[in-house]
Amino acid sequence: MSYLRSNPSATLIDAMGMVPDVAAPLHEFAEAAMRGDAPLSAIDRELIAARVSHANGCEFCRDSHGAAVHELGGDPQTVQDVIHAGTPQSRPDLAPLLAYIDKLNAAPSSITQADVDAVLDAGWSEQALTYAILSCGYFNLMNRWVEGLGIPSDDATVRMAGRMLAEQGYQGIASMLKSAA
Repeated sequence: MSYLRSNPSATLIDAMGMVPDVAAPLHEFAEAAMRGDAPLSAIDRELIAARVSHANGCEFCRDSHGAAVHELGGDPQTVQDVIHAGTPQSRPDLAPLLAYIDKLNAAPSSITQADVDAVLDAGWSEQALTYAILSCGYFNLMNRWVEGLGIPSDDATVRMAGRMLAEQGYQGIASMLKSAA
């Protein structure tokens, strides 16, 4: 049940429909950040989304973006590994980026040159780091929207959201919101 008195059974799509002029451009941004041409794959960015969401206690986003990884062809065990392990055994290449994102997510003002250097010295480009940061920031906003309105995580909605993200990306949500406005 959501916290909305007007719609206790509201989904995230319902909540976005309340502010389509804000939600549509936000999802256009997400399309560029999460699906645009980048040195991080869509799966990598969805893994970051799931990890940030888990750290923030947002089950709906964690589960939906984990489902998106699966729908995009990623391994469900990798999702669990990335979410729960400090250094995921299934994706050790992501470990430097994930360590950076964990610190950025927990204490943004504590980031130093040494943190950036650790990512770059591990072979990641500045552009990859930038996309990881954008993914982290976007999901901080979304986690707060979801949790602030009490949007629940249920298996059917999570599977549908994962499939929708895999098939239509974030632009599909933006287009849907624009047509409803």
